[in-house]
Amino acid sequence: VKKEGEWKVLIMDHPSTRILSSCCKMSDIMDKGITLVEDIDKCREPIPSLEAIYLLSPVEKVGARAWGSPVPVTPTHCLCLAACPEPLFKELKKSRISKAIKTLKEINLAFLPYESQVYSLDRPQTFHIWFSPYRFWEKNKELEMLAEQIATLCETLEEYPAIRYWKDGKDNFHLAHAVLAKLKVFKVHEPSMGEGPDKAQSQLLIVDRSFDLVSPLLHELTYQAMAYDLLGIENDTYKYETTGTSDSREKEALLDEDDELWVQLRHMHIADVSMKVTELLHTFSESRKLTTDKANIEDLSQMVRNLPQYQKELNKDLAMGTDMYGGTIKDPMKIIIPILLDPSVQAYDKIRIILLHILKNGNATGLQGSLFPHWFLPHAGSVGQDPALGPFL
Repeated sequence: VKKEGEWKVLIMDHPSTRILSSCCKMSDIMDKGITLVEDIDKCREPIPSLEAIYLLSPVEKVGARAWGSPVPVTPTHCLCLAACPEPLFKELKKSRISKAIKTLKEINLAFLPYESQVYSLDRPQTFHIWFSPYRFWEKNKELEMLAEQIATLCETLEEYPAIRYWKDGKDNFHLAHAVLAKLKVFKVHEPSMGEGPDKAQSQLLIVDRSFDLVSPLLHELTYQAMAYDLLGIENDTYKYETTGTSDSREKEALLDEDDELWVQLRHMHIADVSMKVTELLHTFSESRKLTTDKANIEDLSQMVRNLPQYQKELNKDLAMGTDMYGGTIKDPMKIIIPILLDPSVQAYDKIRIILLHILKNGNATGLQGSLFPHWFLPHAGSVGQDPALGPFL
């Protein structure tokens, strides 16, 4: 907590910067007494008059080399985003840096809060490590890191969940074991974790991508998903040009937790959004005694249906095997071939249609599937006799 007239320097690496940026603005950080933010991986000038706060992840960076040379002489606070291993802790105790360390604390925040109820482990490298024959030796270490991150999320949410895993993948089995081991450590230090008079035990479901191969190939019809599909939104920022004015220029809208309308609408179906926007406009006009031209309140769902590049997909849904009226598509090739030959349809969408057809009907080798193949039906799986792990229901 900032004392009156006291300021500190905050020093972070790239992962901790991403985590903090997803939670706070610079003004929030300054309110807590931070006058300067530095990157630990860049050369920086010493400021002996200010105390330093190190916010670091992964924990391997919390060593003697993290501070560079010379060793800081002002009080230093080191916050680890994950557990500090015992060998590293002993290294710090023996080093000269220990004389400068005023605080050494694990805050267990090794995940990226993307939205109020959406979290990411922010590890795109996992896919390559998992399946590349050239990086297989890194897989166990990566699994431990994933387990640590998931456990820190549970600890932050004060949850001690029962763990259910997808039996058809051995990696799910190993990850479930690893997460449980991490949670048990947290439970020792915080016995009340996940408990309360009115608190039901949460469920942690561990599945892999084979659980649902269809969803990534579809255009989701919720507002947020369609906005990102159809509009040029980058880094959660929508750029648009104002029209009808003499000084027409480009503007930006940041779609984040501070945008109340975006938060309210983003997970709703596009048809519900259309009705909600009309309702909000009506309420707005009534509160200001304005008249609203109905022609200006566009039906969003109808607008999307009229987009030529998506009209065929909406009318004949290959993923569900039915048309827009619920009738069965008897010959999907009559739908697929014209789309594949249409030069206005992008190659990316053509590939998605082909993959959907393969998942529904099987491939040329005779591998036959159904609309929802066998992998879509859950199989029970449990780890040992531990009550915290059980069948995937």
